[in-house]
Amino acid sequence: MRKRKIAITVQRYGKNVNGGAEVFARMIAEKLIETYDVTILTSRALDYHTWKPELPEGTTIENGVTIKRFNHKPKASEKKIHHLKRSYRGRHLYQKFYRFLGRPKWYLKLFPTAEYHDKYGIQWLEHQGPTTYGLVQYIKENENTYDAFIFITYLYYPTAAGLLTVPHKSIFIPTMHDEQPAYFPIFQKTMAAPKSLLFLTASEQKFSQGLFKIDHIKQAVASVGVDPVSDVKDNTVIEKFGINGKYIVYVGRIDTAKGCGEMLSYFTDYLKDTGNAVTLVLAGKNMMDAVNHPNIKYVGFVSDEEKEQLIKHAEALIIPSKHESLSLVVLESFACKVPVMANQLCDVLKDHIELSNGGWLFEDKNSFYKALNDVMANVDNTQKGLNGYNYVMNNFTWDHVLNTYNELIDYVINANKMELTNE
Repeated sequence: MRKRKIAITVQRYGKNVNGGAEVFARMIAEKLIETYDVTILTSRALDYHTWKPELPEGTTIENGVTIKRFNHKPKASEKKIHHLKRSYRGRHLYQKFYRFLGRPKWYLKLFPTAEYHDKYGIQWLEHQGPTTYGLVQYIKENENTYDAFIFITYLYYPTAAGLLTVPHKSIFIPTMHDEQPAYFPIFQKTMAAPKSLLFLTASEQKFSQGLFKIDHIKQAVASVGVDPVSDVKDNTVIEKFGINGKYIVYVGRIDTAKGCGEMLSYFTDYLKDTGNAVTLVLAGKNMMDAVNHPNIKYVGFVSDEEKEQLIKHAEALIIPSKHESLSLVVLESFACKVPVMANQLCDVLKDHIELSNGGWLFEDKNSFYKALNDVMANVDNTQKGLNGYNYVMNNFTWDHVLNTYNELIDYVINANKMELTNE
């Protein structure tokens, strides 16, 4: 029997790509190939800051998944993107007043430029990148080749332009969170376009339902399954990176957008103010100026096995981001029975910690100090780690996740068959 063909579009893809949405896409693709014929449609980029086309164009296979990479231009200058973003938001008083009045049609007769049209949104997305025109053209030309299209992450050109090309065949996983671009008018259109929406958490769904007109779209909530992890610790990984004594670990892109600036500032102040002997280990690609301190250790991009061992040996994982739609690394830490320090200002992270009782929340320097003091004093560390483990095992199973995907794929396929029959 022929496997149904599914195309997954994501801005970057591959085992050497470090990013939450991209890792999520890889996990999902490698599970879906057990049932479907899966093709990844993506860019040639490794680095989202530049979109430099580093990987070869064309078709490759990785872990059984077919990957089609399309050429694209490097990213526009940050100055150009920032200027376009400010223009797109509408900086003039008459534009702000138009939004305040609730966008009445009569107002547009007086001020036709008060409302920004779709072309401005596409223009911003093209500058944001990666501008994979060939990818979108491929979707147009091969629409009938695939039974369904899955688009991951709302923020980038391949998703927005691709989704608007085949909305009737689309399952959209927006990984939406409360940030400035989410309020751009173009995303009202993309969020209302697909046949189905899949949210990673209930918090993401609630936020999206409040911001977008999506009541007419079939929706579901599912993220990833988390497999049980061995309790075995391998000291050679710690020795390899020269880590001594107690430490907390950060895993992911080291970036101001991920809250790493505040985390590093709080941590260096904590060391100075308390004199406690603790190290902060940072695993991932560094996108910031490195902080030179004997208690801060950068270990760079690590393998999945090394990441697991770094988490297992840590007193706690720390995640300082205010903007997360799921946070895979929190679930991975819980699977290792390691508690988590997380930013309370992110609703998704707050839900994870409060629902699991698997760690501590902080929102400023004082609450950061308190949380880290508890970690260092071993206040319920073991119990919180077990709580996190139980939370993951009870709520994040592959059976549930894959059943949800199967249901949505069936829904999209059957809905399209019905529409064709009615025609």
